[in-house]
Amino acid sequence: MHASEEHGAVSAIDTDTKTHEPGGPRQPGDVWLTTERVVLRRPVPGDLEDYVRLHTDPRTYAHAASSMPSPERCRERLSDDLTDWEQDHLGYAAVLDHASGDVIGWAGLRHKDSDHRALNLYYRLAHDRLGGGLGREISRAVVAWVVEHRAQSLVTAMVDDVNAASLRTAVSAGLVQVGVRRMRDEPEGKPMAYLEAPRVEAVPVAALGEELREAALGLWQEVNDSGGSVGFLPGAPRHEVVAALDRHLEHAHEGRSMLCVLRDPDGRLRGLGFWQHSLGFPYEHVARLERLMVDPSVQGRNLGRILLAGMVGIARRELPHVELLRLDYRGGLGLGRFYAKAGWSEVGRLPRGLRLGPTDYRDDVAMARRVDGSPLG
Repeated sequence: MHASEEHGAVSAIDTDTKTHEPGGPRQPGDVWLTTERVVLRRPVPGDLEDYVRLHTDPRTYAHAASSMPSPERCRERLSDDLTDWEQDHLGYAAVLDHASGDVIGWAGLRHKDSDHRALNLYYRLAHDRLGGGLGREISRAVVAWVVEHRAQSLVTAMVDDVNAASLRTAVSAGLVQVGVRRMRDEPEGKPMAYLEAPRVEAVPVAALGEELREAALGLWQEVNDSGGSVGFLPGAPRHEVVAALDRHLEHAHEGRSMLCVLRDPDGRLRGLGFWQHSLGFPYEHVARLERLMVDPSVQGRNLGRILLAGMVGIARRELPHVELLRLDYRGGLGLGRFYAKAGWSEVGRLPRGLRLGPTDYRDDVAMARRVDGSPLG
């Protein structure tokens, strides 16, 4: 996302995103990922007419008119996009409307920095599609895809501070401002806000120390008291949460569980979850997702989705014996839709299987997905 290239107005909207597992180089025109309303596919040379139409509309360059490319420059940029996909199997993609199939934008990622890990987040939409939340929908999906499939990469964005819509889009996608920078090709230009995505990492056993334990305990209690579904009710006694956390950490030390954490760029703990992965016969190929939680003070920033995507990527890379992922959740909080959007399927439901209070009964729901994203059946 770059202030000289990205100017979409946004509003809040949930997404329904399916990712397409990278089983080798994609061919031109292949679908990269889909959301509720659009498809992002690998570009083809025949996209030039749409590319020029979208990138030479001055209405979408209100914040940086001097950056609007000429038709010839559009031809060069499309050629660069095609090269990126050939070399990196990733880049800027054509955005197609689900309903009509029309090309309505361009979005994706590109290496923009001397640090080859950094991927710049970008989208541009046709003027008549601005203001409907598509920029947010696309950006949230793209960031989650990178965290799951390109863990070695870092999603970044540079945004002019006058472009409030782009800043809101970047933050809603999970990015955090960490400073200001100038364009590499404009060293004397105006400094712009520089943002980075959070990281999801598996915690080595050697790093399971007291400092992390205390941070995890504090986070768990905050989630409890905000009404989160992580094994307790609001106001749960500290000693009960301590006992539950210590059981998970003991399993991690024994090699039966893996703690995964979500951290802001400054290292602040924003979320965590556990993979219980050594379940014994006949479940050696299964890992259970437990205690997924995100700091309630940053709800709405795509962090739950990023944490879940990152944990699936970790399972794929670091638990090679695991083929199937499972979880259980408490009904009544909308969690089923959250997990379904990430590729999980409901596989069982016990109505009123949980009793939280004298008259508060909830469904006990089981969901699953394959590590590689293929259908369960």
